[in-house]
Amino acid sequence: MIKTSVLRYAAIGMATVSMAGFAAASTVTFDTTGPHSHQSVHLNNSNRLNVNNDNNLRVTHSNRQEAETGNVSAHDNTSVGGLSSGAASNDNSTATTLSVDNSGSGVGSFDFTPANDTVSMTLTGPSSHNNVTIDNRNSVRVDNDNHITVSNTNNQSAERGKCSARKHPTVGRTEEGR
Repeated sequence: MIKTSVLRYAAIGMATVSMAGFAAASTVTFDTTGPHSHQSVHLNNSNRLNVNNDNNLRVTHSNRQEAETGNVSAHDNTSVGGLSSGAASNDNSTATTLSVDNSGSGVGSFDFTPANDTVSMTLTGPSSHNNVTIDNRNSVRVDNDNHITVSNTNNQSAERGKCSARKHPTVGRTEEGR
């Protein structure tokens, strides 16, 4: 009997990548600038997470069995009791459990909280030029490739022996394998 069970969860080959997002506070304050002044603020906050899980699982079971009982013969006897060659049998049992879980790949620990950017300008002078650019980016790429292969090969043969009784006045019971 071959019993194969394959359990696949989205786990072996866990890659853990932990990145705290850019949750830093950025504060820029301009207060009382002169006339014709130029204020420029550029805030760039960037987070990137790349996770690549390649899980390759392969299980191969190979089972070859042969069973034979011997031949029984009784010749040229006055009295022969029961002849029996016996029975031949094989048995095989295989159980396979595989699991793949990529849940520890780091995406859950990635902080997508945007930066707390604050820019304030008060009392800028006449004809002043004020420019503020805030660029917050988060990028996540997850690639999970799970390849699972299970191969079971079971070759069995069983042969019973032959019983032969010749030239007997009395022969008991003759059985060829049960």
